[in-house]
Amino acid sequence: MNFFEYQDKARRNSGVLVALFCAAVIGLVAITTVFVAFLASYSDLRNPAVDTSLVGIISHLGWETVAGIAITITAIVGLASLFRLRQLAGGGRAVAESLGGRKINTSPDGLAEQRALNVVEEMALASGTPVPDVYILEDSAINAFAAGYSPNDAVIGLTRGCIEQLNRDELQGVVAHEFSHIFNGDMRLNIRIVGLLHGILVIGLVGSWLLRGSYWGGGRSSRGRMPVFAAGMGLVAIGYTGTFFGNLIKSAVSRQREYLADASAVQFTRNKQGIAGALKKIAQHAPGSNLQATNASEFSHMYFASGLKASFAGLFATHPPLDARITRLDPQWQTGAYTTESSIAAMADSDPGAVSHMHSPHNATSGVRPTSAAADTASNPYQATLADIVEVVDNNIANPSHQQCAQGKVLLAEIPSPLKAAAHDPFAARALVYGLLIAGDEASEHRAAQLDLLAKIAHPAVLREFEKLAPELVQIGTHLRLPLLDLCIPALKSLAPQQFQIFKRNVIKLLRADGKIEIWEWALYRVLIHGLEHNPDRHRKLGATKKGTKVLADAHQFLLATMAHADCSDYLAAKRAFEAGVHLLGMDAVALPARGDMTLQRLDKAVAIARDTPALQKPALLKALATTMSHDGIVDGREVELLRAIADCLDCPMPPIKLTPSMQAAMPSTVPMATV
Repeated sequence: MNFFEYQDKARRNSGVLVALFCAAVIGLVAITTVFVAFLASYSDLRNPAVDTSLVGIISHLGWETVAGIAITITAIVGLASLFRLRQLAGGGRAVAESLGGRKINTSPDGLAEQRALNVVEEMALASGTPVPDVYILEDSAINAFAAGYSPNDAVIGLTRGCIEQLNRDELQGVVAHEFSHIFNGDMRLNIRIVGLLHGILVIGLVGSWLLRGSYWGGGRSSRGRMPVFAAGMGLVAIGYTGTFFGNLIKSAVSRQREYLADASAVQFTRNKQGIAGALKKIAQHAPGSNLQATNASEFSHMYFASGLKASFAGLFATHPPLDARITRLDPQWQTGAYTTESSIAAMADSDPGAVSHMHSPHNATSGVRPTSAAADTASNPYQATLADIVEVVDNNIANPSHQQCAQGKVLLAEIPSPLKAAAHDPFAARALVYGLLIAGDEASEHRAAQLDLLAKIAHPAVLREFEKLAPELVQIGTHLRLPLLDLCIPALKSLAPQQFQIFKRNVIKLLRADGKIEIWEWALYRVLIHGLEHNPDRHRKLGATKKGTKVLADAHQFLLATMAHADCSDYLAAKRAFEAGVHLLGMDAVALPARGDMTLQRLDKAVAIARDTPALQKPALLKALATTMSHDGIVDGREVELLRAIADCLDCPMPPIKLTPSMQAAMPSTVPMATV
């Protein structure tokens, strides 16, 4: 099962889970309605002439009254769920901060935090996703979690025990496990579970409030307190019974996903002993994986291992038993056969490459930049093959291979130390993005216009950072541009809202400095904004009221036409490339739109609509785009960058594609796609 099948299954599972919770809520509302109706008519029911059956009670109160009670209870449950989900609207950040986490992306403290950040960044670069925020929980237990609504707002949380007790292979296995939850669509489902359970729990909380009111009821007589006490007891019993069954549903769903995440981690790292070793250390570690945070139970289904002590004979266990998970990974292992390894040994096995390129500003100018075997500049063309791209689409979208995970580590090492340090500082990260968007040809008029504009609009401190980074930026290969952007995302997320809006306006002004935006500039801009904004295309869908097949087909055709024109300056060659992509999608033949119709505003809208393509249809679209751009026999580094940008906008994170030297001529460095 690949990424697209997982996404489709996750959506179906989400619907099933919501249906189960809705059934539980309906049952809970029905029972609560009957109970409240009974209390409301209690004084009349003591009359022997009154029918005390359920139908009699309802008839006595009247259907309108009973319906009003049911609607009120449903509204209370629904509003409580919405309120909790609103509190978690910040995505993974809200979850991490509620557990007491501290973000370390911009300022890791010590070797252990630096190593953890390196491992997360390597996995992100290998998979083609923005680097998530990394939070440290000051807890001696060994545990971790991934939280968020999408890869763009995801966070990885790691406990102090996790980063200090595990060696690098074990830590990598844990991080890979959490990335699989990001890729498989588990995170959004997990947050919805929190909201739904809170709505169910609120009935019990109302009962508890009534109980406290009856106890501290001032001068009220004991006889007057009894109805309030009875109402409180009944609501507590009903509310916590509902929570009981809600937790059963949560636990059953969570246990199966943990086995899947373990298997995915092994697939990413090709090292079963890494994640198995982490599980074994949890079993022998005195604090285990039990978290001390006051609200740890609310997020228990998100953790790498059970964050709570076992209860009710494992009935509420959100994770399979440790022994069962270890045995699946290591069949030769015998229950209880643990080995002892100190935290000092765990830290000592870190390979030098894991910490030799520290992000600290003190090391920003130290070290020798590794030579790049795939540097792709206008004078040094490199290319990929269509077969390589199809292989990635079929097997590696949000599912990086062992080789690609190793490539993530290589990419991180290839990035020059000054640029790596800049990517982790909110001020310098802005200068880095400006530098990536400014034309690389030092003799071009476009670059001169952009530099003049930057001197007028940029903050003086950011401008000084840009001047320091410019010599390094003009030397990096195309294959490092997207990884550098991905590294910048956590630092840029730290900007205040006003700072971010100014930064975004400056970026747009730089792109429009010469009156037009090239398709390659658009690609970088889209990756940047998609990583920083939750739903940047919401307003672009307003005009697309029809969500039918025709609207999607038009969007797909426009993307193919854009790719064809970006690849070919000759209309006939572009037409042949476009027709090849249309044929692969099984569409009827249509005329290729003229280059003048390829405005970037229309391209933005087409991407926004295409994002709603059903998950199982997205591979065909990506392959058609690859076929279109490879029709001239060349897929150079910038074309691969464009394809990865479109894939990123479609929520299909594409790992880096290996580029090999080509003896063919490079395509023109500028293809004017649209005037602004």
